[in-house]
Amino acid sequence: MSIQIIVDSCCDTTHALRNALKFHIAPLTVSAGSKSFVDDGEIVVQQLLAAMKATKEPAASACPSPESYAELMRQSDCSVVVTLSSKLSGSYNAAMVAKEMVLEESPEKKIHVFDSESASAGELRIALLLREWIDGGMDFSSIVNKAEEFISTMKTYFVLEDLSNLVKNGRISKVAGLMGTMLNIRPIMGENGKGEIIQLDKVRGTQNAMNRLTEIIAEHLKAMQQASKTMVISHCNCPERALQLKESLLKACPALKEIILVPTGGVSTVYANDGGIVVAV
Repeated sequence: MSIQIIVDSCCDTTHALRNALKFHIAPLTVSAGSKSFVDDGEIVVQQLLAAMKATKEPAASACPSPESYAELMRQSDCSVVVTLSSKLSGSYNAAMVAKEMVLEESPEKKIHVFDSESASAGELRIALLLREWIDGGMDFSSIVNKAEEFISTMKTYFVLEDLSNLVKNGRISKVAGLMGTMLNIRPIMGENGKGEIIQLDKVRGTQNAMNRLTEIIAEHLKAMQQASKTMVISHCNCPERALQLKESLLKACPALKEIILVPTGGVSTVYANDGGIVVAV
């Protein structure tokens, strides 16, 4: 039986990757002020960023409906689904509702929904592994077990340059946002192993933040086998910064065999904001 991969649209990809990896995408919707965008892979990120900057209201996202997931699940006998962290979005819950709907209609189907405990680059990293295992002929149960094991060990990191949407969303205080702007403070963020965002460090200046992020990742990977790890970097409107980070990480981390660069889609843009970097390994 063929196994299809479904991701929500916080999984950052390119057109070429989507075609090569045969992903099916359940789109979220993002809004900024009076403007609303379906995150279907066609959003012009610069237009979304401009809409975000033009309003005092926080930009937001809405998860796919259960029916949008169910419609995709009905297309194959076997489906694996990768969603945003359940701590950050209702996308995982919507996919689980869809799973129950479809299995009630067709009990013979096999469906597994993965809570990525991540977002953006982290979702793509999981989906890339799923495609590798599916194409390698691995059976459904083994894929599920290996992917859950990988998710439990995967690390996601991000550095934000523009804190304005976090201030608007109440994720950080106005004072912290103002201090970050005035003092050029860059928080280095990660997750706590449960899909919840935590601050790992903060430094002054974007380049210092990239250097510190490289140090943190190098420490995490130092005991791992040489050329054994693949990394994904998502960038929000800053391809040169992402390329420079890629080069620094390849020099600092012998464990890395490959780094894939992708631009953020709509949902990731809302939260990473202009100049943001997300790393998953």
